[in-house]
Amino acid sequence: MISMRSAVVFPAGCLLACSLAWADYPERPVRIIVPYEAGGGADMITRLVALQLGNRLKQSVIVENRGGGSNTIGMNAVAKSTADGYTLGLVTPTFVMTPLLIKNHPYKPLADLTAVGMVATAPLALVVHPSVPARTVQELIAIAKARPGQLNFASGGVTSTQGLAGVLFASMADIDVANVPYKGSSQAMTDLLAGNVQFMFNPMASVLPHIASGKLRAVGVSSDAPASLLPGVGTVAAAVPGYHVTGWFGLVAPVGTPGPVIDRLNRELASILGAPGVAEQMKEWGLEPKPMAVRDFTALLAAESRKYAQIIKTQNLALE
Repeated sequence: MISMRSAVVFPAGCLLACSLAWADYPERPVRIIVPYEAGGGADMITRLVALQLGNRLKQSVIVENRGGGSNTIGMNAVAKSTADGYTLGLVTPTFVMTPLLIKNHPYKPLADLTAVGMVATAPLALVVHPSVPARTVQELIAIAKARPGQLNFASGGVTSTQGLAGVLFASMADIDVANVPYKGSSQAMTDLLAGNVQFMFNPMASVLPHIASGKLRAVGVSSDAPASLLPGVGTVAAAVPGYHVTGWFGLVAPVGTPGPVIDRLNRELASILGAPGVAEQMKEWGLEPKPMAVRDFTALLAAESRKYAQIIKTQNLALE
């Protein structure tokens, strides 16, 4: 018979052995797959974190862009990778939306991938091309009502945060506008800047330089409160009561990645986000650094999945 004492000591011994086995991690370069094209907000944020993470791990951290398929191409590569801590993935709300909107989804986000940590939260800016004479959300809605079916908004499709933000805005504001999907936000921004589409919801990191140069005009923010980086710009909710969409960025790994590795990465990520230079840069991009324990980020992913499932059901969005 195994005594209670030996039953307790044995798991502790296993935990110690497991920790020692991964004490030298990482012994080769780590890669972070970004399921977006290079040049967008997700790419910028990942590269900032990757540089600092590489310095702390004393190992190269490579950013690999694999856009397309509403994030599923890149995230499927992460899910199918060896669970050894050498492949991570950058996730946004799209991560939990895609299985709700895509038939024959190639992986199960909450079952095949495990949380590493939150990076930041990101309210979206509602921006218009200067050819649109709107300076507030109310004015944009008025123009759209006066010109039904004539305004288009750019997005990464319904399965993107920007797309769902636009669809929800159109529905709640009761306006007839068309969603023009792109493979990535950088392509969408190119067309918006050219005036081929009239407005877009996008993280501030991607639009602030264009707002400053006068190539785009901010008319609202998707968060509950105004953004300090956009003085004088009100919330969408002020014109559309109840409207709220917030983006976020985090890291995940293939399920089965050793606990000591996940814990190490989570600790390093928290230290990076607390570093003055990193925090200041993120805030300049309109982001709020948000270090979070693994269990808390796991809970957030589940909660976000439930939230978007309800929105998608309410909006009667069809599977792609």
